[in-house]
Amino acid sequence: MTKVLTSVAALQLVEKGGIGLDDDLSAVMPEMSSIPILANGTLSKAKHPITLRQLLSHISGFGYACCTDAELANFNYSDWNYEDAPRRFESGTQFMYGTSLEWVGKLIEKLSHSTLENYFKANITQPLKMDRTFFNVPDSLQSFIASRGYRGQDGKQPLTEIKPRIPKENVTKFSGDDGLWSTPNDYMKILKCLLNYGTFNEVILLKKETVQEMLKNQIQDLNMDSKGNYFNPAYCCNLEGFTTNSTKWGLAWAIDNEGKSYGRQPGTVFWGGMMNIYFYIDYKSGIASCIFSQHIPFNNKETTSLFDEFSKVVYSKQIQK
Repeated sequence: MTKVLTSVAALQLVEKGGIGLDDDLSAVMPEMSSIPILANGTLSKAKHPITLRQLLSHISGFGYACCTDAELANFNYSDWNYEDAPRRFESGTQFMYGTSLEWVGKLIEKLSHSTLENYFKANITQPLKMDRTFFNVPDSLQSFIASRGYRGQDGKQPLTEIKPRIPKENVTKFSGDDGLWSTPNDYMKILKCLLNYGTFNEVILLKKETVQEMLKNQIQDLNMDSKGNYFNPAYCCNLEGFTTNSTKWGLAWAIDNEGKSYGRQPGTVFWGGMMNIYFYIDYKSGIASCIFSQHIPFNNKETTSLFDEFSKVVYSKQIQK
């Protein structure tokens, strides 16, 4: 769930005046803004600029060729010379989950004159004492890396292990989209910091008003409902049942506008990671919760239903207290 840290890092730079949420990024990121739009097999030059707000809220036009858009999956990339797949629409006109946060990571590196790894370490993980969160796990901690599982091409087969468990080579290019290793104890620190509006153990990562902006609907009337959308059943990203017609997106996560029968309140923010890791922050109830599993495909009902059962216990205890 790298994207949450990337969003926090970008908003730190906004607070410092390094970039505005609604600035045109064409000058600072020409390699991004020059990528054409693909529609019905035809490529065209974009007419509207991309902003950081649009990247953080997945309305920039970028999708995932692997698993959120069929036209991107079937596109011929043999003579393609851009750093990403084509965009699928003009910025600000639709929602599509995709590589937007990878571009945010590149923007952070440009503005901070640092690698994303070093920026995270100096501004997020070290201050919060997230001592087991890395892009590259040190040799001394590799024995703690969890196994990963796979449920087959249709996502319904018995769980088998994905090998190798330990990466063979260190990462040298860091993505704002994915790639962080962490632990439940470490990741809960960032969630608790955000639950407390940017402060944890007297460490201030973000101003309260910044976190409050993160909780607001950033996509207005655009629909996030994914019913009928393309996804790879062996991998990702089947969002059916995960989002609905009323779900919106903030600046780091989805916004549940319905709540859950067990007590989770409307306005709760939530999302997850590809390996069936899920979190939510219920500001009205004062609860940050996460489940950590390690298998694909995403949105596996055995994991999400277990998270619901766990949440029922958490909320019942809160009511009793």
